[in-house]
Amino acid sequence: MKIVRVDSKKWFEAEGELSIGEFVRAGDVIAISAEVHQEEDEIVKYLSKGDVERIKAFLPDLGEPKFKTRFIILMDIDGKEPRNLPKIGDEVEILDEREVAEVHFRKGKLSLPYLPYLMRNDRNLARIAVLKLMDLFPEYREIFDVILAEIEYSLLREVDL
Repeated sequence: MKIVRVDSKKWFEAEGELSIGEFVRAGDVIAISAEVHQEEDEIVKYLSKGDVERIKAFLPDLGEPKFKTRFIILMDIDGKEPRNLPKIGDEVEILDEREVAEVHFRKGKLSLPYLPYLMRNDRNLARIAVLKLMDLFPEYREIFDVILAEIEYSLLREVDL
């Protein structure tokens, strides 16, 4: 996957489809997939169905849906605030379990510096990330249970009963 758009210091978009909650590396940053959407070619919106079919004879990929995945930048490789943001054209690599474990341990301790930001901005994604980390680190289950309870409590606090 390659980055096709950098929205801000916290968001970028890459071509391709990836499941929500996948940890990735893009340049010097670690990110998590937040949403997937489908885009059509701009020209297809303005042509009739018959015109699109005729043009497809010459351009077979015209009209084929293109998937893009949006990512939230969590931290840099060292677990700090990212200094060097990814650029358009950078490769996006999915982290395997070993790499996810390496990224989340600093000096022998579990480190989730991005969690407060993620909980403020997308609690559902925070829940997905914590559940994924809980599967990777069963020895920290109690800590993750407390974090999940806080996420649930913050969701309930917003509900008007």
